[in-house]
Amino acid sequence: MKSMEEIALQSNIVEDLDAQYDKAIELLKEAKENKQPIDEGLFGAIFGGLVGATAGPAIGKALCKTLGLDERGMLGNLLTSRLFLTALGGYMGWKN
Repeated sequence: MKSMEEIALQSNIVEDLDAQYDKAIELLKEAKENKQPIDEGLFGAIFGGLVGATAGPAIGKALCKTLGLDERGMLGNLLTSRLFLTALGGYMGWKN
């Protein structure tokens, strides 16, 4: 089984992850400086977005295989789209 770092390196998304981590750290610093309470939904959204960006395409491919969908078809492209899966993971993290 591959680690998240190996998957990230294989998928060339390390730069995206670094930018997302930097954004999360900046948001936390701003909240600390302004003495604002931290919304738990924010952490869930950030975490959900990271998971969607890193592991989402692999899950989408497995879902396509399970449902018998062509990964290059319209629905297959959506289910394996990093942008779609990041947004979906962020939304799910925000709501839970």
